Amino acid sequence: MIYLFVKWVVRIAIRVFFRKIYFYNKDVIKGGVPTILAINHPTAFIDPIFVASHISPKAYTMLRGDVFNSPLKIWFLDQIGTIPIFRFRNGFEGLRQNQDSFERCYDLLDKNGCISILSEGSMAHEKRLRTIQKGTAKMALGVYEKHGNENVQIIPVGVNYSDSNQMRSVLMANAGEPILIKDHLEAYKENPRKAILQITRKIEAQLKERVIHIANPEDDVWINQLLLIQRNNIERTVWPGYSEDDRLRQKEMALTQQLNSTTEQEKAMLKSAAANYFQKIEKKGYSDQGVAQPEHGSWMASLLLLIGFLPALAGAITNFIPFTVAKKIATTKVKKIEFFSSVRLGAYLGLYIVQYLFLLILSFLVGDLWMWLAVLATPFLGYFSVVYFDKLGLWREAWKVSGADREALMREREAVMKMPEY
Repeated sequence: MIYLFVKWVVRIAIRVFFRKIYFYNKDVIKGGVPTILAINHPTAFIDPIFVASHISPKAYTMLRGDVFNSPLKIWFLDQIGTIPIFRFRNGFEGLRQNQDSFERCYDLLDKNGCISILSEGSMAHEKRLRTIQKGTAKMALGVYEKHGNENVQIIPVGVNYSDSNQMRSVLMANAGEPILIKDHLEAYKENPRKAILQITRKIEAQLKERVIHIANPEDDVWINQLLLIQRNNIERTVWPGYSEDDRLRQKEMALTQQLNSTTEQEKAMLKSAAANYFQKIEKKGYSDQGVAQPEHGSWMASLLLLIGFLPALAGAITNFIPFTVAKKIATTKVKKIEFFSSVRLGAYLGLYIVQYLFLLILSFLVGDLWMWLAVLATPFLGYFSVVYFDKLGLWREAWKVSGADREALMREREAVMKMPEY
């Protein structure tokens, strides 16, 4: 019950935190089969909890062992499906405890459980797939070694963000096809290292097909600028916030692969053209979305914003403390960028739950029906206000851009995307 409650609360929080979520092929992850989810790792903990909150089977997640530092925490973290994993910095005692965690994983998988592993082994705030570690393959084969279970499967899951450091950004995920351990048992019996390497290469190959990968870190800025232009050409609405469509991720992967393969001369031209365009709009106080999407400034959009102002204001007031304090906590406490969004999301969720419970208790003590209804409405008003202010931001950005400037800038941004033809 605790797991299901936390799962649904986290799912709602993630859908508030991200403006758009796309999760393709998630139905391949089914219960009743021992499954390891091999996930890439661009953030501290959003990647595994996002996947766990959006699939049917209960997914156990490896969590850094130093968090398990009190009986209450150990109990709660166990209830929500986390398993401690210790690192070298935790000392030899922690590493010895890892064996207990591995044994538990083997037992869970033998009982048709589902476990997620962050297969890169470390996190990095970047659009880049790093080397896949052998631990995922070793875990799967460890179940066979201990229990003789040949049915373990590994499903790679690629998680991508337009910007994992920003709230109301876009999240795109894609689940791959199952890698069956039984297909590698003959090789394992002949040479365990060879089998582990084969499985690891299969995981890496599937993730390469699902993770947006900028090959050279020096190209990050200008390629992200071109991805933004393409995204603003494709994504023109705020709603719906969740979809199982994969076209946006496919287009971003295709564009990135093309840009990775351009010559140094072509890269220099593209980099210069993108930089000139973005410098121009920044100097004028515009955004690319404002330039590309004038429809958000239409009179119909203005009328709808006017109609929705009061309920959006009510929702903003109820969300003000959690949103503001959570951002302050992340800004002041987080030193590594990979933790920023994770801490902000966690702080927001914790603060909102505390605030909501307080309002429920208060309405119970007051005993007023209208107060009860108002408190019950606050989550819906809160989400409405988030979407409303997204639309308000788009309206404001569209209205900033003068007609003459838009025409010239549209020609320039179109020219950027045709150097060469993309």
